[in-house]
Amino acid sequence: MSYILTIDIGNTRAKYAVFCGENLIETATFNPYNNDLKDVIKKHPQIKKAILSSVGGKVEECLNQLKEIEIITLSGKTPLPFKLKYEDTSQVGSDRLVAVAAAMAEKPNQNSLIIDIGTCITYDILTSDNYHLCGPISPGINLRFKAMNDYTAKLPLCSPSNDDVKIICNSTEECLHAGVIGSISFEIEGFIKSYSNIYDNLNVFIIGGDNIFFENKLKNCIFANANFTFNGLRYILNYQ
Repeated sequence: MSYILTIDIGNTRAKYAVFCGENLIETATFNPYNNDLKDVIKKHPQIKKAILSSVGGKVEECLNQLKEIEIITLSGKTPLPFKLKYEDTSQVGSDRLVAVAAAMAEKPNQNSLIIDIGTCITYDILTSDNYHLCGPISPGINLRFKAMNDYTAKLPLCSPSNDDVKIICNSTEECLHAGVIGSISFEIEGFIKSYSNIYDNLNVFIIGGDNIFFENKLKNCIFANANFTFNGLRYILNYQ
């Protein structure tokens, strides 16, 4: 079986995964400014192909380490296993394309909503006839906390937790937590309801680094595992 390298550079972290066929061999975070990817190729010389998705830059730094293998830098111009409906496909974030491909791999020929809770929150639809429709983008958890701290004189900077959301609060921190986590929960539930009124038998995938704060707050959703993105990259690379 062939070995491939999948690379995902987000706004806060850079990660890679090595696959042998459909089997995940290795995954880790890495520093694009070091020779980490070169070391991966040395460790797995069977790798001949790679795919890179980046919304956080550092593309050239990675490409310079991978000159000896065939590599695809994912964009809206890359051949995709679904049809992209967007006025300018070059503006669609590669993270959204990967998420849709992963949903297609897991639930083929079905209606799916993919909600990515990261630095920002994005909503994407994959229809049962394989059209990708981009949805809203809103601020993520830490952006909301930071905005309230930056644009007020006295509100503290808080961090997210898995605590229950209270509508009667006993401290400023509880008020901020309830406002951020509660508002995102209501936002997501509202969008799910709206999309469900349009698309029958809708699968709802919750992905992204901050999805852990909503596992006990959102019902009837599929909380994707950490390899969801890598499987989407693998699916796109195998489509080429």
